[in-house]
Amino acid sequence: MRPSFLDAILVLLIAISAAAPASAQPRECPVEGIKIHWIADYCMSNLETDDEIAASDCIGDELKIVFKNDCAAKLYYKRAMCRKAISTRQREGSIGSCIADTEFKGHTVRNKGVGGG
Repeated sequence: MRPSFLDAILVLLIAISAAAPASAQPRECPVEGIKIHWIADYCMSNLETDDEIAASDCIGDELKIVFKNDCAAKLYYKRAMCRKAISTRQREGSIGSCIADTEFKGHTVRNKGVGGG
């Protein structure tokens, strides 16, 4: 199946957001990265894929959710990913210790974009 125009736009948004200046992120947020990257990692994790095109519908749906701010959104997605990692025994410990672990993040967050690194 060929990617749709929306799929291409979502991939482009993820890639462009990697170029956002670090100063755009509040320093006080305990969850590093950019919201769209957390959404992409969350969706790819739930769909068990590393293909952002396959996750584009999920990403589009998640982008519609309104949060108080980007930090609250990133915390929400990190918590959800921690919960899944612990429930599937890919990680030990509590959700709180997982959230506090600055090394726990998906590939998109780690690489500051899709295909980065």
